[in-house]
Amino acid sequence: MNNFKYLAFLLFFVVTINASGQQNAPTGLLCNLLSHPESAVITHKIPDFGWIVNAGVKDDYQTAYHIEIASSPSLLQAGNPDLWNTGKITSAQSINIKYEGKALEQNKSYWWRVCSWGKTGKQSAWSNIQKFNTGNFDAVKIWPDESKWVELPDEQGKKLPAFEDRDPIVYYDRTPVKTVKQKNGNMFYDFKKDAFAYLTLNLLWEPGAASVDSLTLSIGEKGIGDSIDQKPGGGIIYQTYKIALKKGVNDYVLNIPRFVPQFPWSQVMPLQLPEVIPFRYCEIKAMPGLKINTITQKALTVKFDSNASAFSCSDDRLNQIYEMCKYSTIANTFNGDYANSERERMMYEADCYIQQMCHYAIDREFSTARYSTENLIYHASWPTEWISHSVFMAWSDYLYTGNKGLIEKYYNDLKAKTLIALETPEGLISSRTGLQTKSFLASIHYNGDLLHDIDDWPDADQGIYPSGETDNYERKDYNTVVNAFYYRALVLMSQISFATDHKEDAAFFDEKAEKVKKKFNEAFFDKVSRIYIDGIGSRHSSIQANLFPLAFGLVPDLHKESVVNFVKSKWMACGVYASNYLMEGLYNAEQGSYALDLITNDSDRGWLNMIRVGATMTTEAWDLKYDPQDMSWSHAWSASPAHIIPRRIMGIQPAEPGFGKIIIKPQPGDLKWAKMKLPTIHGDILTSLSQDARSSFNLDITIPANTTAKIYLPKIADNYTIWVDDKIVKDAKIDGSWVIVNSPSGNHSFKIKRN
Repeated sequence: MNNFKYLAFLLFFVVTINASGQQNAPTGLLCNLLSHPESAVITHKIPDFGWIVNAGVKDDYQTAYHIEIASSPSLLQAGNPDLWNTGKITSAQSINIKYEGKALEQNKSYWWRVCSWGKTGKQSAWSNIQKFNTGNFDAVKIWPDESKWVELPDEQGKKLPAFEDRDPIVYYDRTPVKTVKQKNGNMFYDFKKDAFAYLTLNLLWEPGAASVDSLTLSIGEKGIGDSIDQKPGGGIIYQTYKIALKKGVNDYVLNIPRFVPQFPWSQVMPLQLPEVIPFRYCEIKAMPGLKINTITQKALTVKFDSNASAFSCSDDRLNQIYEMCKYSTIANTFNGDYANSERERMMYEADCYIQQMCHYAIDREFSTARYSTENLIYHASWPTEWISHSVFMAWSDYLYTGNKGLIEKYYNDLKAKTLIALETPEGLISSRTGLQTKSFLASIHYNGDLLHDIDDWPDADQGIYPSGETDNYERKDYNTVVNAFYYRALVLMSQISFATDHKEDAAFFDEKAEKVKKKFNEAFFDKVSRIYIDGIGSRHSSIQANLFPLAFGLVPDLHKESVVNFVKSKWMACGVYASNYLMEGLYNAEQGSYALDLITNDSDRGWLNMIRVGATMTTEAWDLKYDPQDMSWSHAWSASPAHIIPRRIMGIQPAEPGFGKIIIKPQPGDLKWAKMKLPTIHGDILTSLSQDARSSFNLDITIPANTTAKIYLPKIADNYTIWVDDKIVKDAKIDGSWVIVNSPSGNHSFKIKRN
């Protein structure tokens, strides 16, 4: 079932209600945020557990739960758990419940299940039983949460590679969607999508007297008609290999040469697994006596539920962009982390933050993002602003999981990642004032020489890229973009401090953020042009100097109109990375219609161009001409529509850490209709909206049991009527251009219509 048909089915169903009012059995079991703990090992002595509460009646919520953990599944089935039996616990908590049973042993397997009670007081059926494995609790690690490859026996006893504390990676089989025999006899295969993969083949070879004994095979990412582009440019892949043949029918594997790290902290695959390289196409040179029986692309990603999320709308351009960005997010997890790009296979904070947000939006998976966050805390990259992204990633981990483990463990590291040590008496930070001491660099776990400001990317200062990606940004000692990130990191650090009960720190960072905001606007805002300049001493104003303040809440209400107008005048004069924040800023300013125009624009600076040139993953730059040296066709940092569409267009965001409370504040622009399925740690959120030329707006939602939502409806006129579940509401709260209605869990409909 394709995503759109699946979504249509979901959006028109009614939540199954038991006639008896009994709550449905919990699903979506998580152990240490792992959805597949049976395929991993846990190295923490005290894991935590969570599940999805499933409604038994309308507007349901959990009132109690009962967890059982045993050393064998048969003990659970017999109702005799030997490790932990909580009995009935009166609590609404259904995520991040710490283990309190008998001490778990190392390198063993355990099984658990849970049941719950809803508001009717009736017990649910037991959940399915989930297996989890422990690893070595006391292994020496190079950094605190290092995740090593280990061997884990399957049900037949065969040892397979697995991760510590991370969900597994899996090879998925894909057969060609198109096969063409060329005039020269060569065979051309199109697997539909680019993927980090290798090939398997089944061949019949009957050698003749003058036959060569090896097959010549090419793979690549870019096609030209029914062949592969042999000179694709940049970092786009084209490779040729030879495979030695044996007489008769035999199975063959294309053994990709092992990736050789060229950069610090590049991620490599274990020798037990076949190496991969990104490709979509394969071409096999004709040779006498050869028959190709089967050919399979073995695509490698983290384990993925393709039906966990779905989106469709009235604009097919946006549908195509969503599908490409969704696919790109998962296709670039082949290492079990966010170290995408064949060139480097190295994690960078900005890349990983964007991919993290996309991953949360497309699958109910959290361990890949957590590992990537932890890894980057100890393996910082060189751009000044990207250090701040570690704070962004840590906060997002807490916001989407409700789990404090990461922000508590790395609290002091995160304080350093705000870059507060680079603040000068100016009240701003700079990477150029001699404050990058050895102790400072050690505090942020950076092992290079010095941090360098990046502003956007590619960087015209390198002399190899046109200036269009940075909008001629004029870099100074005190840069606007760098200090916008500093402010945002301080704001988030205040929230992290409060969440971890560091109340004095919370007050300190909050006060510091306000001071920086005041100084920022004094130093960087030009009162004549009424927009931001690039830095102290600059006379130039770039889109970057204005979009980041807009995204991070630095622009006073008095000046929002002039800043927004300037940003809009620049169209898409930024790189793919900065476009993530361009969209955040525009939606913050309630410029949904314009933002949608940007997302769906058909120029060479947009996502449709990536599709037009033949890429199936999002690319490293808007077009090859903007990065002719390195641009890859496998980069998830440009996949931001995968999270912008659900978070901003459909308006679904957590109102509190863990999604127990939800905000739905859609900005659909001129879309006639749109539908979304969004997975969260508490379960799926379904929304369906339609509108009619500003005369009416309709919103149907399904929100998970055990949650509540605040619904924002556009105030379409001075005189209007609101219906909630077909009943007129007269006392709805007004907030600017929005009408706010609170909603319990379950299926609900909202309508606002001009009188």
